[in-house]
Amino acid sequence: MKHHQAFDTQASQHILSIEPGDVPPFIGRCLKERTLSTLVAHLNHDVLDGTPKEQDDARRALELIGFI
Repeated sequence: MKHHQAFDTQASQHILSIEPGDVPPFIGRCLKERTLSTLVAHLNHDVLDGTPKEQDDARRALELIGFI
């Protein structure tokens, strides 16, 4: 299992590269490291202000981690 961190404008790409079975440990690490809020904020920013592709990727990433 890879250790994933996503804090930049490519947050959705990082999340979309995670295997479905690795999502719960990823969320757990984000909670432990107190980075989940920052991650979701980046994704929300992309949904609201990104290009159409960034918006679509961010929506899919939010779905994958259970926020939609």
